[in-house]
Amino acid sequence: MPRPFSSVGQMRHISQRRSSVAVAACVACAVCATCAAVVGALPASLAAQALPAARTTASASPAPRVRVRVLRSAESTSERAVLLVQVESEGVRLGSYQGLLRFDPLTFAVDSCTAGRDGTRMVNAAEAARGVIRFAGFATTGFTSDVAVRLVARVPRSASDERLGASLEARLEIAGDLGGKPLPTSALVSSSGLAKQP
Repeated sequence: MPRPFSSVGQMRHISQRRSSVAVAACVACAVCATCAAVVGALPASLAAQALPAARTTASASPAPRVRVRVLRSAESTSERAVLLVQVESEGVRLGSYQGLLRFDPLTFAVDSCTAGRDGTRMVNAAEAARGVIRFAGFATTGFTSDVAVRLVARVPRSASDERLGASLEARLEIAGDLGGKPLPTSALVSSSGLAKQP
C-alpha cells in the first residue's frame, strides 16, 4: 500500500523529479514532432532548458553545398597535362549541374575533352580555342563519381602547376538536388587554380 505524502516539501520534490524526467525525454526526442507538445506542457523555466538542445540537434546537418575544382591527374607527364574537373556535393544528393571552365589558351592547347561516365554527363569544347569549356550533367539516382570532365592538353615542358593553374577558373552556374529543386547561388562554390591532390 503506497505511503501518503508526509509534507508539501516531499510533493514538491517528486514534482521536480517528474519535470526533470520530462526535460530529459524532450531532449532525447528533440527532432520528433511530439517534442513541441512536451515543451509546451512544461513550466517556462524548464522549457527554456529543453529548447536550446532541440535547436542544436535540428541544426546539426551541414548546409547544402556543391563545389567545383580542377585537379592535375597522376597520369600527367612533363608535356601532357591530364586535368580532372570535379563536382562535389555536401549535405545534398546532387541531381544536376551546369558550369564552365575558363583558361588562358596560350598556356596549353586542348587535345581531348571527355565527360564523366556515370549518369548523363555532357561537355562542350567548341570554344576551347578561346579558353572556354562548358559542362553539365544530371542523374535520376545520383552520381557515383565526382569527375565531370577529363581534359588532356599539351603544355610547355617547363610549365609548373602554378603556371598552369594561374589562368584556370571553374564555376558552377546552376545545380539541383535529386528532386529537381534548384540550389541557391550561395551554395555553389567556384575555384581558381589547380587544387592539391588529397
